[in-house]
Amino acid sequence: MRIRATVAAATAAALGAALAVTTLAVPAAGAERDDAPTQIRDIEVNQNRDSTVVVEAARKIKFPISAMVHDPSGIQSVSFELQHGATEAEVDGRIAPVGSSNCVKVDEYWSKCEAFMIADPYTNVRSNALAGAWGINFVAVDGEGNVTREDYMPLARIKRKTHLSLANATPEPVKKGKDLTVKARMIVASWEKHKDVPLIGHQVLLQFRKGTSGAFTTLKKVKTDRNGWATTTVKATVDGQYRYDFAGTSLTQARSGLPDFVDVK
Repeated sequence: MRIRATVAAATAAALGAALAVTTLAVPAAGAERDDAPTQIRDIEVNQNRDSTVVVEAARKIKFPISAMVHDPSGIQSVSFELQHGATEAEVDGRIAPVGSSNCVKVDEYWSKCEAFMIADPYTNVRSNALAGAWGINFVAVDGEGNVTREDYMPLARIKRKTHLSLANATPEPVKKGKDLTVKARMIVASWEKHKDVPLIGHQVLLQFRKGTSGAFTTLKKVKTDRNGWATTTVKATVDGQYRYDFAGTSLTQARSGLPDFVDVK
């Protein structure tokens, strides 16, 4: 039997701690070693190409994590764990799977293994500081009982949910060439307060499109104030729609607000 570990950004202590979580059997001392590798590829978090999970202020979310796993002797079981922190000494958050993983063979050697996890602002994401990159710890047991561990750091992204209000352009209607004031409010989930709070000092884009269809173009960059409001003025030239757009960050979700149509007289 063998135990094989490939650690991308963790210490030996991290290996011991994560193996303890998995309830996998450790090979007995003196057992025969087989160094044939278990291969892992195509890891997906939340069935999302950029591996992003968005969590609200006071509501948990259940999401899948999956991978393709290969071993010449087959796969007995797979365990996943999400970890926040670059090293074991810096870990301040963990998300364990809900129940056991399920592995389905896709051919003679490869299996697709999937598990489900829950991110909950009342338990494992109780701090806003936990937003951002999370690593994935992966432990597989092959058909002969050999254990392989892989650490990926970082891979998953857990972000705070945002909301951007409907733009409000005044006055309406407006005379051509006159100033038009456009405002909207940006809020973000606080996992600590369990409610939405103003998103302060972040850049949003004021955008416009002529009429009611077609692409929006950016007119201005505006920063939100201490209450989350973005406010600016533009010259009214033609009928069309105004909205604000937020590109998001590594910690917060991107969001486009609903537009307001302005009739120019």
